[in-house]
Amino acid sequence: GSGSGIIISNDGYIVTNQHVIDSATEISVILNTGDEYVAKLVGQDAKSDLAVLKIDKTDLPAATLGISENVRVGELAVAIGNPLGQELAGTVTAGVISAVNRTMTVDQSEYNLLQTDAAINPGNSGGALVNQYGEVIGINTIKLSDESVEGIGFAIATDIARPIIEDLIKNGYVTGRPWLGVSITQTRNGLSVDSVEKGSGAEKAGLESGDLIVKADGQVVNTFEALNKVKDAKKPGEKIKLTVIRRGEMVEIDVTLGESIPTE
Repeated sequence: GSGSGIIISNDGYIVTNQHVIDSATEISVILNTGDEYVAKLVGQDAKSDLAVLKIDKTDLPAATLGISENVRVGELAVAIGNPLGQELAGTVTAGVISAVNRTMTVDQSEYNLLQTDAAINPGNSGGALVNQYGEVIGINTIKLSDESVEGIGFAIATDIARPIIEDLIKNGYVTGRPWLGVSITQTRNGLSVDSVEKGSGAEKAGLESGDLIVKADGQVVNTFEALNKVKDAKKPGEKIKLTVIRRGEMVEIDVTLGESIPTE
């Protein structure tokens, strides 16, 4: 696979999309000079679709991360990346910011994104979306692709990406994420618990395989997104009240959330 990246420091840190390097056994970075380097994966986060790489190179020109909160609809937006691979490396396309704070759900994860009509194609993922001052305001990530769709692309806003990038560099993962500790399947009637992880707050609270989660903190949750919205508003150590149907009876269970730490 191939994609694009943004040099964020002169000592070799590079940010890209997590889906660009997902499951890679070896990662290489090709600079605009043509020089190629083996990259180390510093940290990755599937939830935000961000990853940080490091190459053994100093004195690199680093991009300036702008403040995406200041972005307004109608402003110039320039996408830079490698659509369709190295043959078209360094392609620049221009458009405008079509919308801000656009919510999209992809693979059970919810993203808050900038929308642009600047052309984004396969291979642009992880590349920069910059403003008229050359500041990076977003990291290109997805586009809508259909015969009836044109000019609808999305980027992760830098204000959202910045603390995640800093966490990945410092810790290798994103800290402070609440962890429930269950594997669930979405059904017509609710969220069915497939398994409960040992040592998790769910196990300690008595949640069982076969339980059907129907509410969280009193709110109806019949989708992954609905449950995650309630859970992600909390911090590790806080409680979430789950209402479940177990063998035909309604049961309320208080679960103390743990911290989500990725395993190797």
